[in-house]
Amino acid sequence: MSQHPLALHMERVVRDYFQACKKGDAEAIAACFTPDAVQYFAGRSPWVGSEAFGKGIVQAIDKQGGYWTVDNLYSDVEQNVVTVEWSKLFRERDRISRGLELYVFDLASGLIREARVYYAATPDTDKKIQELVDFDYASRGYPTHS
Repeated sequence: MSQHPLALHMERVVRDYFQACKKGDAEAIAACFTPDAVQYFAGRSPWVGSEAFGKGIVQAIDKQGGYWTVDNLYSDVEQNVVTVEWSKLFRERDRISRGLELYVFDLASGLIREARVYYAATPDTDKKIQELVDFDYASRGYPTHS
């Protein structure tokens, strides 16, 4: 069974992004995103702009070491989304971190316009709300209270 051309394209961009991260190539990282793209995180402010992604990833690699692997990749052509389960391996500390990222694509450019990073972690029961910082859940139809 052949895969949808859009799915193939989106998956290639995401794999190129992970390869650029592994190499620590800020320009190649930035090339995977629209200039005004946003990357949301839990617990810290988002990165805005493709150049911020490239610089941020390279700084993280320089500071923490390690590299990411794509463990599973899922694409949805109706929503222009790719989801990746990843592992980050830290050679110096013999440690592994895991997570999931959701990438929303801009169809006109074929690049990623939004990324949402979720880390596999134990919930912080002292926090009332645990979510991505500055992500507008309400306007996107997510529940905002219990």
